[in-house]
Order: sequence, then C-alpha cells, then structure tokens
Amino acid sequence: MGHYTFDDFDQHGQLRPGFWLLLVLLFCAKTWLLFVLSAASRQNGADLMALFYPDRQGFYFGLILGLPALALLWAQGQRHKGGFNSRLWQWGRPLLMFSWAAHLVLQLNAVYLSHGQFHWAPALVLMLSFWAGLYLFKSQHCKAVFESTGAQPEQP
Repeated sequence: MGHYTFDDFDQHGQLRPGFWLLLVLLFCAKTWLLFVLSAASRQNGADLMALFYPDRQGFYFGLILGLPALALLWAQGQRHKGGFNSRLWQWGRPLLMFSWAAHLVLQLNAVYLSHGQFHWAPALVLMLSFWAGLYLFKSQHCKAVFESTGAQPEQP
C-alpha cells in the first residue's frame, strides 16, 4: 500500500484523501462552486457565468458531470460506515476519471466553438484539467485512497 505514517490515516484506520485529491474533487465540482458563487453575487453573477460558460448547455452538462465529485466529497467522510458510502468510495476513482474525461471533452469543444481564439479563463481551466488528469492517472496515493479497506459498519 505504500509508505504512510500514522498521521496519514483517520481514526477509522482508512487512508485520508490528500490535499491534491481534495483539490481535484473540488475542481471536478467547479461548476457547482461557480453556481454558488454566482448566486451569492447577484449583480456580477451573470457576468461570472458567461466568462466560464458562454454556452448554457455546457453549464448544464458541467452541473451533471460535477455530481460524482460532489457525491465523493460527501462519501469520503462517510465511508467508514460501510454500505452504499463505502461502495461509492471504492468506485470513486473510475467515476472521477470518467467525470474528468467528460469535462475535458466539454472544454475542448468550447475551444473548438471559439475557433481557437485565446481567452485566459478557458486556457487556465484547460491547463488545470490536464494537471488533474495527470494526478488521477499517475498518483499512487490516489490509487491507495480508493482501494477497498474492508471496513465493516460500526456497531451501535
């Protein structure tokens, strides 16, 4: 499983998701974060949404594709209970990879629709997306976190 210290495990004996994995989860749920931020800033919300999602259809797809990341953010704190939470967490890496790949297709489609014109916001998101994908595919810690630990539900 790798070389980890006692501090890398939670009180239930499961490997904690690292800082980078949490950032990747938040990055995959970025449409939801943007939605909350735009709702909070009522005057500039529409401008903020138009900057990242000029196409409404891309925004709706982003919301749908962010659901696995939101579910995994929730399940990571509940995985010690077993049952559905534990099974969802075990399928987390493939779900996250699928969500990442679909987001990448949406981003590349947006570049195609803009005829390759350079804009800072989509370029930054595309670069961060490539880094997130590299982390998902190469990180041993990411693989180890999603492995089955055989945790049983706690008895009351």
